[in-house]
Amino acid sequence: MVMIKIAICDDIASEREELQSILFMIQNTEQNWNFDITQYASGELLFMDLEEQQCIFDLIILDIYMDGMSGMEIAHKIRKNGIQTPIVFLTASPDFALESYDVNAFGYLLKPIDADKLTAVLERLLVYYDRPRVSIQCDRRRRYLFLDEIMYVESRNHNIYIHLAKGEILTSGEKLNNLEEEMDDRFLRCHQSFLVNMYFIADVADDFILKDGTRIPIRKRQHKAIADTYYRFFVKHTLKS
Repeated sequence: MVMIKIAICDDIASEREELQSILFMIQNTEQNWNFDITQYASGELLFMDLEEQQCIFDLIILDIYMDGMSGMEIAHKIRKNGIQTPIVFLTASPDFALESYDVNAFGYLLKPIDADKLTAVLERLLVYYDRPRVSIQCDRRRRYLFLDEIMYVESRNHNIYIHLAKGEILTSGEKLNNLEEEMDDRFLRCHQSFLVNMYFIADVADDFILKDGTRIPIRKRQHKAIADTYYRFFVKHTLKS
């Protein structure tokens, strides 16, 4: 059974309850889903819990039109705080559909909620989460990063720097050796200070050259063995027919 932690944020109690009822109806129909639902009467309360790490959700369903800060304003605050939890907007009007892309919205549902459309969103969510992740403490926040989003990790000055595909760089006090143990076979320890995701390698010279042009050093004394490890990975995972 799949557990999905969901936050419902709407300033109208009856509409929160209606959405929760639809979710439980879907849960009973699908049988292999189990929803853990937390309701919020305002975006401010939701953001407070997220910021203070009181709750970690798999999905946030956020009404756009609310008293106080709007759902869109809260969504921008959530993203600026580095929280990448999928957000589905809930509204009676499609006016904000384009703006929802600015916060990388996972979905946009019009009221009254159609159970079939909500089910489709949840099915996409399961596909989204069916990817390996790693848990890393970054400053005050614990981040759950998809392995396929990490290009490489560098150890420097008693910190590690996690370089993500979208350009974000996260800093953590964790040890590179410990992180390496949690990674799968796509990650190669090519240097004492570097761990590289081989899916992002474009070429091999004295260094690994990534698809964005970044050069990752290869330990000189083991250059051939490390390069051979990459070539075997490339043949196995990239040249599949």
